[in-house]
This record gives sequence, C-alpha cells and structure tokens, in this order.
Amino acid sequence: MSPDWKDWERYERLVARLMADQLSPEFCVTPNASILGAITDIKRQIDVLIDYRHDTDNTRRIIVDAKKRKRKIDVKDVEAFRGMMEDVGASYGYLVCPHGHTKAAEKRAQNAVSICLLPLDRLEDFNPLNWPKCSRSGCDAGHVFWDGYPEVSLGLEPLGGSSLTTRRAYIHSVGKCDRCGTFHVLCETCGQTLVVPEDDETDEGHQCECKMPWFWLASIECDQAGAQSAELHLVMGSFGIRTVSRRSISAM
Repeated sequence: MSPDWKDWERYERLVARLMADQLSPEFCVTPNASILGAITDIKRQIDVLIDYRHDTDNTRRIIVDAKKRKRKIDVKDVEAFRGMMEDVGASYGYLVCPHGHTKAAEKRAQNAVSICLLPLDRLEDFNPLNWPKCSRSGCDAGHVFWDGYPEVSLGLEPLGGSSLTTRRAYIHSVGKCDRCGTFHVLCETCGQTLVVPEDDETDEGHQCECKMPWFWLASIECDQAGAQSAELHLVMGSFGIRTVSRRSISAM
C-alpha cells in the first residue's frame, strides 16, 4: 500500500464503496466531500456524502462518518455527529465503526442516526489504488470512484421497408475523483474515459469516440436555500437533459 494512503482513508473509501453498492440508483455517493455549514459558515469534511442523483434536491441528504477507532462509539460521538448533520442539512446519518457502541450512544442516536459495525478485517482485500487514476491535469493523487451506470438507448431506423426498429443500449459508468471531485465518464462501448469539469464556463460538452447524438456537460447549480452543487448532465438533444450525478460543494 502506498504511504500516501492511511488506513483511515482506506476505511472511508471502503464505506463509500459499500454504500454505493447497496443504495438505490436514485442516490449518488461522494467520498471525501466538503460542504459549507449553514450554521457555522465553515467547510465541513464529510467522509461519505449521499445525495439525490437526478436534480438539485438536498432535502434527502444523508451523511456518513467512518470512525476507524480502537474504542466504542460513545454518546459524545453521536452528539457531535448530530451537530454536523444539522449544520449541513442532512436528514439522516450513519456512524460506521469497527468496535461497536455504548448503550448511551444507541439511545442518543434515536431515529436520525444508525450506528453500523464494519470490522477492520474487511480492509484486508480492499485497495482503492486499484481504482483508475484521476485524469484531470494537476490531480496526481486522486482515483476515480464509480457510483453510477446510466444506460442510453438508441433507436435505429429499419432498412428495406421493414417495420421493425432496432434499439441498441449504450452503457456508461459515471463517477468522480475522490480527491478533487472532477466528474469522469467511461463509455463501455469504446472504452474511452472523459473528464467533465464543472467550472469551465466555455465548455460546450464532451463526446466519446462513438460520436453518438448526445454529449456530457457539467455545471454548478443552486438549490432553493442557495447551497451549491456540481452536477453532471447527459444532454440528449430533443430528448432533453438528464442529471446523472451530483456532488455538493462548499464554494464556487
């Protein structure tokens, strides 16, 4: 394992991977997120952020705190976590730990927090260095965390007078860098990976080598409370625009 990766970082990425694999596709997962606290007005580091995927809606936000510690979660840990939930507007939270929790912590968690056990032996065969490296220029330490698989179906008009229309599905993996957060798109057909930055106002979109009649574009949007999110869009011409991934950001 690279000296740049600490065991607690691997633990956090493992939790993110497990969350992404178990959640409904309606939600997208961001490891190592940063959100500006609405109460404290400071950046809050979130181990794993879970947001609604398809539009700028933060009312169902979930946050996860992965605590790789040698002791049990206690009531002070729960109280601090609930304070962070309130600051970032999370409706639900998960505290993940390897050694369990006290009875007082369980009582304090009530219905807003789940305390989950994830033993350290799960780290033995988990290596996030196997993830693809971030392709954005200047990001040397990041790796791509894939958390979505949108399918685009294309109808092919029949030849020779046939009334049958052939449809072909194109699968794309969407994800983001676990360090800089930049969106990545992998076309499973041609194998090309696209980097789609959200902070380039001159960006006119990105197409893979398949040259299909759609393209990918990212932007920064605000919800009704003014909180900002970077969003990855699939632009399909007359079929409209589909938001396929999101990540909350602390500032422009």
